[in-house]
Amino acid sequence: MKSQMPEKKKQSKMIEDLVPMHDELIAIGRVIKAKGLRGELKVESLSDTEHRFELLESVFLEKKNGLIVTMTVETAKSSGNSVIVKLKDIDNRTAAEAYQGAYMYVDRKSVAPLTQDSYYIFELEGMDVLDTAGNIIGKVLRVDKYPANDVIIVGMEKEDIMIPAVKHCILSVDNQKNQMTVDIPDGLPVYPKGIL
Repeated sequence: MKSQMPEKKKQSKMIEDLVPMHDELIAIGRVIKAKGLRGELKVESLSDTEHRFELLESVFLEKKNGLIVTMTVETAKSSGNSVIVKLKDIDNRTAAEAYQGAYMYVDRKSVAPLTQDSYYIFELEGMDVLDTAGNIIGKVLRVDKYPANDVIIVGMEKEDIMIPAVKHCILSVDNQKNQMTVDIPDGLPVYPKGIL
């Protein structure tokens, strides 16, 4: 019995480090390739927050089999449009190459604070959408990025609509009530459900 105890501890620690789902995780970067011989990763930042990676103590990293592991951040430094990240336990180029294309995540509690009137997409998805009279007209299905501005896809009872994410259309967002009030411009096209 005594000889089995350390194995049990090791196994439970490994299980704790594996996160089987993405629901509570937010992608902040994607591994482009291995960098150098010491196991560093060249990461494309998906965050708008400057020095985002330098502030991290740990990240979740997706393995090729779909499982997500918790990794400690040893160093992170900006390099042009990307970030060079060194994670504990990835100590050589071969180990680093195994994560090429993988996404790096943080949990929702660890996302960087945003400026006023800025929101994370995950905060908006699923919100009730109200018109200027206070009537619920639908729910936010998703937010799509376009060159001019983001577009909020709203699912209504019989159709879907694309609302530009600009101040004169998005009048207010209430995270506490999970509601967004919109002013839909005249002539905005509507689409059959499921097309968008």
